[in-house]
Amino acid sequence: MVFCLNTCVKIENNWLFVKQLNALLGLDLNRYQSGKYGKGDTINRRGSSQGRAVETDMIRSMLRNQGKIQNHLVDYYYKLKKPPFNKHDKVALIACANHLNCTIINLVHTHQLYNYSKAIH
Repeated sequence: MVFCLNTCVKIENNWLFVKQLNALLGLDLNRYQSGKYGKGDTINRRGSSQGRAVETDMIRSMLRNQGKIQNHLVDYYYKLKKPPFNKHDKVALIACANHLNCTIINLVHTHQLYNYSKAIH
């Protein structure tokens, strides 16, 4: 993951790199559609299981430390858990992991540190 973030600075298109990082971690969505039948989106899981575990552990630690440190990913998690979304825990964690990848890549690309007051809520 660190190697991927080092190469992030060299890539101009952030969105392309986010998709590549999600594919590396196995977080990209698997869609199946045939005629009128459309299967629900699931993650691909072809990537690094250790990378997925690290990212979900980071999100869980952010959730545990929410009283001490403000974080827009925690806000996003609880937004997904409330009605009308009502997402399950793992679905919300994977969505937050995708959001975390976008945030990390943007911060690395723009050479900034994370600031909660500047983050979009």
